[in-house]
Amino acid sequence: MPRSFPYPSPQVTSAYLILLFAISAPFRVSQGAEVPNRIRTLLRQFCFDCHSGDSFEGGISLQSLSAQNSFARDFRAWRMVTQQIRNRRMPPRDAAQPSAAQRQRLSAWIQGRLQQAVTQHAGDPGRIVMRRLTSAEYDYTIRDLTGLRLDVHRSFLGDAVGGAGFTNSGGVQFLQDATLQRYLDAAREVASHAVIGSGPLAFHRDPGNTGFELSAITRIQSIYRNHGFRTAAGEGGEPFGLDRYPKAFYASWLFTHRHALERDAESYSEVAKAEGLDPPFLKYIHQLLQQRDLGFPTSEIAHAWQQLPAPPDATDAAEQQAFRTRIQARCQQLARRVRHWQNRFGSNADAKEEAPVLRADLFHVTRTQRFEMNINWPPKTAVANLVLSIESALPEERPQALVIWKTPRIQFRVADLPAQPFHPLREAVTADVAKQLRFGDHLREGNVAKDDFTTLGTAPVRFAIPIPANAGSAQLLVDAQLDVERGADCIIRCSITQLEETDQGKSVSALLANPGSAAFQIWKEGVLQFARLLPQVSQREPAPSDRDPIPKPIDSTYNNPQRNAFHTRIKYARDDQFLVDHMLDAATRKQLDRAWIDLRTSFGYHDAWLLMLSDMFKIPLGDRRMKDLDARWLESLPTAARGYLAPLHREYLSDRNALDLAHAGHLQDVLRFAARAWRRPLSQPEAERIRSFYDVLRTDDRVDHIGAVRALLTRILVSPAFLYRAERIGAEDGDAPLSDWELASRLSYFFWSSVPDDALRAAALRNQLQDPQVLARHARRMLADPKAKRFATEFFGQWFGFYRFDQYRGVDTTRFPEWSETVQSAMYQEAVALCSHIVRENRPPTELLFADYTFLNGPLASHYGVPLPNPVHGTSSQPRATQLQRVDNMRAFHRGGLLRLGAVLTVTSAPLRTSPVRRGDWVLRQVLGESVPPPPADAGSIPADDVPPDGLSVRQRLAAHRRETACVNCHARIDPFGFALEHYDSLGRWRQRYRDGKTIETSSVLRDGTPIADADGLHAYLRSRQSQFHRTLAAKLLGYALGRPETIGDTRLLAQMTSQLADGAGLTELAESIVKSRQFRYHARSAPTSAPLPNSDPASR
Repeated sequence: MPRSFPYPSPQVTSAYLILLFAISAPFRVSQGAEVPNRIRTLLRQFCFDCHSGDSFEGGISLQSLSAQNSFARDFRAWRMVTQQIRNRRMPPRDAAQPSAAQRQRLSAWIQGRLQQAVTQHAGDPGRIVMRRLTSAEYDYTIRDLTGLRLDVHRSFLGDAVGGAGFTNSGGVQFLQDATLQRYLDAAREVASHAVIGSGPLAFHRDPGNTGFELSAITRIQSIYRNHGFRTAAGEGGEPFGLDRYPKAFYASWLFTHRHALERDAESYSEVAKAEGLDPPFLKYIHQLLQQRDLGFPTSEIAHAWQQLPAPPDATDAAEQQAFRTRIQARCQQLARRVRHWQNRFGSNADAKEEAPVLRADLFHVTRTQRFEMNINWPPKTAVANLVLSIESALPEERPQALVIWKTPRIQFRVADLPAQPFHPLREAVTADVAKQLRFGDHLREGNVAKDDFTTLGTAPVRFAIPIPANAGSAQLLVDAQLDVERGADCIIRCSITQLEETDQGKSVSALLANPGSAAFQIWKEGVLQFARLLPQVSQREPAPSDRDPIPKPIDSTYNNPQRNAFHTRIKYARDDQFLVDHMLDAATRKQLDRAWIDLRTSFGYHDAWLLMLSDMFKIPLGDRRMKDLDARWLESLPTAARGYLAPLHREYLSDRNALDLAHAGHLQDVLRFAARAWRRPLSQPEAERIRSFYDVLRTDDRVDHIGAVRALLTRILVSPAFLYRAERIGAEDGDAPLSDWELASRLSYFFWSSVPDDALRAAALRNQLQDPQVLARHARRMLADPKAKRFATEFFGQWFGFYRFDQYRGVDTTRFPEWSETVQSAMYQEAVALCSHIVRENRPPTELLFADYTFLNGPLASHYGVPLPNPVHGTSSQPRATQLQRVDNMRAFHRGGLLRLGAVLTVTSAPLRTSPVRRGDWVLRQVLGESVPPPPADAGSIPADDVPPDGLSVRQRLAAHRRETACVNCHARIDPFGFALEHYDSLGRWRQRYRDGKTIETSSVLRDGTPIADADGLHAYLRSRQSQFHRTLAAKLLGYALGRPETIGDTRLLAQMTSQLADGAGLTELAESIVKSRQFRYHARSAPTSAPLPNSDPASR
């Protein structure tokens, strides 16, 4: 009995993870020198009343800090203390105050100890807890491993935020069995998208067998469209590759005259590449055009090309270019002539729903052809005007072709009434037209029926048919017969064309000839040669449309049961010999062959053929299927049946063999996948365990090859080596340099939130990443890559609060019914586009705050009330209207920069109103990097609505709130920033008044006396505090890169980065400083500690 798949259970994986967590052991903190008595006395006298015991204020216990005396670990708290002392914010005004000398002594002692700690720990890598992939990193990683956007993160639990305020901090990433089960489900989902066929392991957007079939179709279509052409298409199919013939004609001219053009060394391949062609196709066309023994009409094409003039001796570049342009135009004309003859000789050149077909098996020319023509007309049309045309199929001939138009009859149709019978055309036309057509007369003294008429020569015949009242359309039936006894023995095309503009086919035509004449046989051979050498299509579609030709022996007649059964059961037919022979290189041919093998084996293709053929030839199959057939049974079949079934059986065996031969390659592909997923080369034991697991699945568990490969992929994706970014640490003391593979991973997850690309892997393999300059070069490369948009999304989105804003659900749509997903998505794209632009173009980061431009589309511009200078119009089926475009000079419309982004303004609002507190807190924390203590438990709240019942405004409510002693300090810092943005409503729109009509008041005064009048005033204030924003940016960027909070050892690096920003550096230069730093390139084995220091500070004397 087969066992269930031995996927690792969540419990087993949890146990394994315990071993990895051993590298993240708790820090050891050593004690520094004792706090001098005079300093301890000052702290006790002025600070301990509020900052000691169990209930200390502001989140800081100076009693505990001074007892532990760890300036390296607690530097943030000590830095805040000295800032408060210097700015005279502490002690509070109503408490006893130290003298200036005491204040200076205490501040100097703290600063001295901090500086000593900075010196001691400069460049320390800091403790980085092993990090698990965030949900976004998981998705990006799967996307880069498989090429698919599966969004499996939607089933994950939300990521916690830690470290410097980002989700990539290992210290807050807790793991539960339920989380592991979700990872297991996600891994199985990814594995279900694997394409396991005759070629290398791949992935497709659709899972399972359906995905296997659709993947094959996608690959086939991709090769057809990238390399082939279709100059004719039916049933709404779009032509493609129409430029290949004219390009090939021109490239052949270039190759022929390469010596005169001073391009002697160029090969077919080089010329083809320069002209956007496949080298085999250029070689084929060039050699064809030089042949001298071609039949008509191929000879006409070759002769016309051979008449192209050689390049002149002119040395002027402009003259040379003008001459080449003229040659290109003549090559275009030549290609149009090819298409004209392809259509002209096609057996169904005027069928509206069919592509003109010119091929040997469908080339049937007779003396008589039936015409069925639908006639339509615009409203209020009195007559329908038709033209009969006769053209010679041979060049420069105007034969005296005699055509008998037999039994022409017409049926008029009236909407909502039963169809009327057909009437002779003679009865439907006027007497003048009847006289013109000479019904019943033979122009060469032959006999015709009274309703027939004849035409002679090639002059067009035009006549009108009166339209009866209420008739909406008509159908004309007529048989055209070439009379070679009394007229010329010629080859002609007869056409009937309607002159009125209609939505139906305007013309029908057919070739007429005497099949028994010698001239026709010569002409036919030439035409069929032309069809082979210069075909209309390089390949047919893999799934023939309703009117495309299908393989024999099935009846190809449209809408018959046999053909219908083909479309529903067999579905596919390969017809691409010209493409394979003349357009594809060997590698692409191999890809195409593999795709067709996968397509045929993705369902019961061969069995479907077997069943259809057995029905057609009355072969008793019994329970036999293709796998049961043998040579002896096939030999017993009738010759006709064996002619189809024997090749089909050989193809079946060949396809199955190709699948079997691919198994070993798939196992190697899995090992390569594991190395990429685990972000390092596999060890020999790891590779052996994967192989052994595969063997167990195949032999002991009797799992088929596809199931076994999917199980391997699942196992790889639930391995801790995939889920965790573990950096292996040796046992020796001291900081350890990261390996090249660990550095590659740090770089890739810093900038792309995903696995290293091939360039990084190659550098790691060559041990080049130990060189800081190489790291910097890769940083520049990666930030210029389109994937750097992920960095803008993850870093700036999490920092500034618009992360995944497209999924935000904080707007009350009852209050704001105009809120839509379209506007919400555009707001999110606007924020990401602004940040991406600054990253990609390496703009000064202060543009984040002060940019006078933004990125808008139609819906968002309308929401903001901003006119688009170049609006892109579209419909729901044409989403170009939702594409963003950069719009400058936004200050006039109160837009531009982070503080005016709709996404930021919305997330910092309450569901029913704006929130000056949230917005002010956002400015203080995220822009200026200042910490704000949490509100007291009894801080209270203000009403949720913007128009409360008591009539007080939000500003008045907050004014009352600030009178509370416990609230005044924080609100004095926060509220002025938020009030400055009150002109923006809770959906980010500019407004002049509140909903109840009251005037908006935006002016406030900061605690230091600085007035801020409005949003422009806030921007002016932030310009004066750019250095503070620079320091915040530097700390955030370093924290994001390392996945940990700031440490004392980062102080000098952050000072360097802040200085760079002051000198005009962009994010690229900051990133280079980080990746070259010791913090980025090393791993700490222990926590920063404060060694005992001598009592040399002034306060100790």
